[in-house]
Amino acid sequence: MDPRTIWIEQCEAARGMEDEFGVPKALEYLVGEKFINFLDASDDHADLRAELPAFAAEIKTIFEPYQLAEYLETVRQTEPFDPRLYDDEETAEQEREDNVRRCAADLLLVERAKAWLLEG
Repeated sequence: MDPRTIWIEQCEAARGMEDEFGVPKALEYLVGEKFINFLDASDDHADLRAELPAFAAEIKTIFEPYQLAEYLETVRQTEPFDPRLYDDEETAEQEREDNVRRCAADLLLVERAKAWLLEG
């Protein structure tokens, strides 16, 4: 399936979700999941990268700027790391390092999403 078809179908699904379940669920689905994953994958795929402007433009027709701005302030935030959840110090330290890497990658993706969806 070509990238354009994928994001068009995802936008249509988000419109249906918005009508049935509300704006927060539609934002979570389309922006928090689909757009950010598409953005991440676009680093390695030129065909996805070429579709980013059109995908972002379509998202902006579905949601108001303030809805996008509010959502992007909290998307992909996680609970603070708790080393007490692990049996030993070595495992806790490894998990903490993995958590830091995931959070940093998510932060960068969210900042890129903000650039696409809030600027211009």
